[in-house]
Amino acid sequence: MEGRLLEAARSGDLQALHDAVGEDDSILQKLHSCGCVETPLHRASMFGQAEFVREYMRLSSISAHQLSQLNRDGYSPLHLASANGHLEIVEFILEFVKQNFAVVEVCMKKDRDGRTALHSAVVSGKIEVIDVLFVNYPDAAKEVTFHQETVLHLAVKHHQHEALMFLIDQKLGSSAEGLLNLGDWEGNTILHLATANRQFQAVDYLVRQSSLNVNAENSNGLRALDMLFVNAFNSNDAHIEETITLAGGSRSQMTTTDVQTRLEHQPSDTSSRSTSQEEDDRDAEHKWFTELRSGIIVMASVFATMTFQVALTPPGGMWQDWGPNAATSNSSAIPTHKPGETILYDMDRKNFRSLMWLNTQTFFSSIATILLVLQAFKAQSAAWIMGIYCAYFTVLIIVAEYLEIVRLVTDKNLFNHGGVLPYLVIWIVILSVALGSFFKKSLRLFRTTPHLN
Repeated sequence: MEGRLLEAARSGDLQALHDAVGEDDSILQKLHSCGCVETPLHRASMFGQAEFVREYMRLSSISAHQLSQLNRDGYSPLHLASANGHLEIVEFILEFVKQNFAVVEVCMKKDRDGRTALHSAVVSGKIEVIDVLFVNYPDAAKEVTFHQETVLHLAVKHHQHEALMFLIDQKLGSSAEGLLNLGDWEGNTILHLATANRQFQAVDYLVRQSSLNVNAENSNGLRALDMLFVNAFNSNDAHIEETITLAGGSRSQMTTTDVQTRLEHQPSDTSSRSTSQEEDDRDAEHKWFTELRSGIIVMASVFATMTFQVALTPPGGMWQDWGPNAATSNSSAIPTHKPGETILYDMDRKNFRSLMWLNTQTFFSSIATILLVLQAFKAQSAAWIMGIYCAYFTVLIIVAEYLEIVRLVTDKNLFNHGGVLPYLVIWIVILSVALGSFFKKSLRLFRTTPHLN
């Protein structure tokens, strides 16, 4: 049902929506009350299906709190509609929250990067959406992201020159003075960013703002003009240098080498030269991490179920009848076996106990893997790394268990066949390489993603 609704939201199929509600009139409310991370409202807002959004909100009796719910990618319906420039949906949502006195809750809802819907519209350069959001809740322009970026930082960082001018000239008014010289968490003002990214048009526009401090220094003691001397000379550099100099700008007392050294020690994902492509790469790695965690939990669950089943139906099966002595006329005879007893246990107790020991180890290792990886959902990197090792150890035990079962059932040792051992060694090497790759990538992800540490 949920899958059909999501597809209907994507295509704007109102009939499918009505059919779903007809089958279960509480289905829409259930989707939100159960904490579903991806609702049809998110999907319709992303793809601009305005009529579907209107009808969905009418049928679902959605609350303002549910309307601000984030999906698995960390965006609310208003974020998605704003980022994609779906003005009609943005206006309808804003009208709804005004009637429910929830403008602040919805408009100030932040995504996983600490961005509001206004921030999302600025990043995408959607001027009409910026205008509507600003009119309905102008205080959103004062909010900063988790990296202390203002709406002006985001406009410059994502090369949205038109949005930058629109905000400063028509929307911010007197509050623009403070935002022009406000630094992000690296202390970079918008002039630092525009200069570092060689945005000549933005630099030329900014230096004409009377309240701009052209000589503001970031947390590394660098001025905007210093940002030109980081990389190789660019054709725009001379124009930018002249523009800033004419506006009264000057370099700091550092040498070019000092400037390069200072900037090289800035974290790559938070430097003034970071791009949207770098953010996309980080998002892709985070998605990989989440999917891999889910995959390991499924794998460990299968292992635990499989080993439990082995205990119920061991290799070789169980005796279905009483031993031959039970059929004799002597009622006091002791049967050699009973129904339900393991056949292999009667035949070779020592080897059967070895097999059951391996099976028990697999079961508890699988359970440990599940617990550790679940603990990793609380962003504890040590638990995650131990979970990978437990999964690796579990796979090795299962291989050993399989070889032991073959030996017990067929009375043949696979290692006596010359072709088996080389393949086994190759398989172990491949598994070890995969483990090392997962470990390195996970470790890098923990280091570059602050909220996972």
